[in-house]
Amino acid sequence: RRQRALELIEKVGLLEHKNQKASKLSGGEKQRAVIARALAKDCPIIVADEPTGNLDSASGAKVMQLLHEISEGKLVVVVTHDYDQVKDFATRKIKMHDGEIVEDKKIKKTIAYEEKNTIVKKSMHFLTLLRFTFRSLFSTPKRLIFLIMMQMLMMIAFTFIFSFRVSVIRDSEVTQSSRFPNVPETRVLVERKDGLDFTSVDLDYFNSIPYVSKVYENGLSFYNSLPLYIFTDDTTYSDGVSHTYFYSNFNVAGTDAAGTLSTSQITGALPVATNEIIIGDSVGDFQVGETIRLGSSSNYINPTIDDFIGIFTITGIHREQSHIVYFSDAFLNNSNVDRYTINDEEKNQLLDQAYAWTGTTGYLSYYYNQDLSGRRMNLYGDGDPTLIYRETKDMTFIGYFINYTTHQQTQLTVILSNIDIYSNTTSNIYSGEFSDAILQELQDVVLQELEYMYKIENRVVVSLSVKGLNNGEKTINAIDPEIYRTIYPANIPNPSAAFNTFIQGLFTGILMLIVGLLLYSIVHAVTKNVMQSRKKDFAIFRSIGTSKATLARLVVLEQIAIAGLSASLMLVILFVVSSNVPAIYRIIQYMEFGNYVTLVIFFLFFGGWLGLRFNKRVFKQSVIESIVSSKEESA
Repeated sequence: RRQRALELIEKVGLLEHKNQKASKLSGGEKQRAVIARALAKDCPIIVADEPTGNLDSASGAKVMQLLHEISEGKLVVVVTHDYDQVKDFATRKIKMHDGEIVEDKKIKKTIAYEEKNTIVKKSMHFLTLLRFTFRSLFSTPKRLIFLIMMQMLMMIAFTFIFSFRVSVIRDSEVTQSSRFPNVPETRVLVERKDGLDFTSVDLDYFNSIPYVSKVYENGLSFYNSLPLYIFTDDTTYSDGVSHTYFYSNFNVAGTDAAGTLSTSQITGALPVATNEIIIGDSVGDFQVGETIRLGSSSNYINPTIDDFIGIFTITGIHREQSHIVYFSDAFLNNSNVDRYTINDEEKNQLLDQAYAWTGTTGYLSYYYNQDLSGRRMNLYGDGDPTLIYRETKDMTFIGYFINYTTHQQTQLTVILSNIDIYSNTTSNIYSGEFSDAILQELQDVVLQELEYMYKIENRVVVSLSVKGLNNGEKTINAIDPEIYRTIYPANIPNPSAAFNTFIQGLFTGILMLIVGLLLYSIVHAVTKNVMQSRKKDFAIFRSIGTSKATLARLVVLEQIAIAGLSASLMLVILFVVSSNVPAIYRIIQYMEFGNYVTLVIFFLFFGGWLGLRFNKRVFKQSVIESIVSSKEESA
């Protein structure tokens, strides 16, 4: 085909312009290029309608000489208003007037011509068609780049919206464990089922899991089990007697390792020392260089340094996260972690509840009175309000205590001896009050008897850092369940979310349909205009003998190729961006290989469908109609 094309180009005298675009040729050269196209089809008859129109006399003479040479092997019919241009070449003259032939005469004798074998048309091989498709696409790089970028942006938008809705549905199906409030979705806890300490073999095994970013041997250093609170210098209050810390409206939603962050994710620097920390603060309440205290109670009265978990200096702010604190590796690698952790918040709540008790009958209410001294109780009932000493005896106190984390209620009965009773009556006692000494005894008993409510036994665990819930689930599935027990507190099934999940799924389906139609209308409108500009090109292909079927397949393959290139570029961009931007990863983390394959197939099908729709438009016209309409549209 290439050799034949060069022969025709040489025949019409354009060989020196073979690498030039047709649009850059002169008028006479364009006419000769058109003649070459007509010759390419190798038809026995060529009809030339005003072939020298709009040409100067010299160019017109060259075109007529060329047609004369062609007539040696073909019948050339020239339609013209200027007979003088063809009189030296014409062998037969047919004159028409008002649609009727008024003259028909032979001017010259024709030489008998032996008809050649008819060229048999063959369908183009698929690989040849595919190669031609890509050559056609890359012959107009600007248009190709425009279409690829446009479709790629549409694909990314559709993928982002789809994956975001999937993540919303998946997140609504799980809830946070109250037992481990400080373990976000980026951490998985693992313990050995036999209770033994972890060895280097265990740690190497965890590091070999492809979904694990980093392994922290001393998982207890993250304070997984305690609600944590942040205190700043302006969260203190002093009344001259006591100095109280109130937390800064910033309860910690999770603890994580600063070693999993990059400098691009934070404002400031990564922590290095044990007392350095990063805070996830999207609001801007904290500043780099500020000093904070971290504790397990919402308030402290006259605390010592040891009452807090630690005093830290903020070295960086993570603006994309909120209420997450990130410890340095120096802090997390500290192996001196107590076997038990005191939940100061729960402990203080128990002590607060110890200020009120009831008597044995259940109708008496006893309350603490700080003005009473010694081991004294005042009992009140009907009669004169004057209190007098009655007796010294043993008293029974009944208290009801609630664990506000588990909502478990416990009844505690305490008998204290040698209580000095003062009362205004000997009968019908309704209420009483007790002194500070009695309160201290009662609180000591409460702390001893209800120790399990605030004293947490730390389970020896390893903390595995993962990118998100999806990688966390894969990590759990990859760990050997015969040896290890995995704990993923951020991924506890939420049985109450079934209805919400259904509504979210229904909304997602409707939303994706609307988004799909919107994006389709944009792509279709743009592609339609681009393809409209190519009608003349396709008309030329048809004029040189390309069959409708071959050209139709070419159009479909072009659209599929554009969709394929766009989808490939989309996948590369999503992979690179999600690997470096955690916020993007969290959006598309649930997109699995199968999901991408499904989307790519959908995009390819969509591209092919666009091609089929265009075929219906362009092929409903004849070649001449296509050329004429394209000329009119370009004009």
